Amino acid sequence: MPLDLLSKTPSESEGSEWTASPRLPEKGESIQEQQPEVQSKRTGSSFGAYLNLICVVVGTGSLSLPKTFQQSGWIGILLVIACGIIGAFTGMLIVRCLNLMSQERERSFNQIGQAAFGIPGRLVVYVLHMVYVVGIVGDYIILSGQSFDRVARDHGHDIGEIPWKIICAAAMWLACISLKQMSEAAVLSVFGFSTSLAAVTIGVVQAIIAPYDSNTTGTNAHHQATHEAANGSGVAIALATISFSFCAVVVMPAVEASMRRPKRWGAVVGSAMGTVTSIYLIVGTVGYWAFGDQTKSPFFDNLPQNAATSAARILISLHVIFAAPIIAASFALEIELALGITRERLGWWKELALRVLIRTVFFGAMTGIALAIPYFGDVMSLVGAFSTSLLLCVIPAGCYVKLRGWRQISWAMRIACTAVAAVGIYACVLGAKSAIEDLQTDIANDN
Repeated sequence: MPLDLLSKTPSESEGSEWTASPRLPEKGESIQEQQPEVQSKRTGSSFGAYLNLICVVVGTGSLSLPKTFQQSGWIGILLVIACGIIGAFTGMLIVRCLNLMSQERERSFNQIGQAAFGIPGRLVVYVLHMVYVVGIVGDYIILSGQSFDRVARDHGHDIGEIPWKIICAAAMWLACISLKQMSEAAVLSVFGFSTSLAAVTIGVVQAIIAPYDSNTTGTNAHHQATHEAANGSGVAIALATISFSFCAVVVMPAVEASMRRPKRWGAVVGSAMGTVTSIYLIVGTVGYWAFGDQTKSPFFDNLPQNAATSAARILISLHVIFAAPIIAASFALEIELALGITRERLGWWKELALRVLIRTVFFGAMTGIALAIPYFGDVMSLVGAFSTSLLLCVIPAGCYVKLRGWRQISWAMRIACTAVAAVGIYACVLGAKSAIEDLQTDIANDN
């Protein structure tokens, strides 16, 4: 993929396919003055937007990277780099789609689908967005509850897994209802990024100190681990897993809409995806080097089960508690804008009451579903295999080509968009296949 496609900005290429808006502002009119009345105010910093993106992307996905490398071999390094480039590229496409829309439209992910393909397009994007949010938040409730329950039981305090899941869901709900707009999520993002970075650092350091050793006993006792340069049968599944770990496009419209200086979006999304790629490469390479064909997912299970590993489990659980409200709020904000639930229209108290009501119903339903549906994680992995790959690759590329016009974009851009969409479809099919196999295995094991 041509790297200049990521760096080109409207000011550098006036009149090109990267033109920021179909209409230039009138003399004395700012970009913000063109936005609809109900649009979120641009009060957030570029650094806050950068942290929001990292907090959403980096998390439990990083813990599966060593296992992903075990499936694909060392070629997984190239897959991570490729998905990082795709994440930055589609992040740019999403905002270009927003700028190509009518200025009367809300700057939201669902509106991109409608601008490109009408009501059917909006419904498809809305359903995929909802499935993604339900799957991610539901998984985060389960994973955080399980982690806290495991740590508590290891220290002789067993209150049960379900109470821990409810406690974690309540913490996510409380943070979510406090977010009126994405610019207010910076504090959550700082804590989320800090906890995930600390957890990953602990894991990497422990893997370096205590790698595989066929002569030891206990957790690390096994035959000498082996490594492969490339495993053709596992590359497709690895690609699906890695693409899932880079999906942040659903929050990008809300994050960009909160920025005081939207012209810096290219630098923000490029820096965020670069940081995420670097973290993933470190975790994946160190974890695979340390444990090879013995790598587990999450790779914390390969580490010595000591106080440091318990601390890492707590930190990564805190991370998902900080990240889930940002993901949920990005979806809730689109619903609230569509329903006209804004402080400007309804006043302070009514807007607050309706915001709390909508997000309370969402988290209540989400918690109930996560606790009630058997094999929820496997079911959501199956559904997420469709939604994530399509949201990350296919929809941004397809909507941009439709809004800009096939004949209006360069050959390089046509090739790039086609290649990204093809990767998304490929990952979607193989990810769904893997999720179905996992579901069948779990059902068979229980029977």
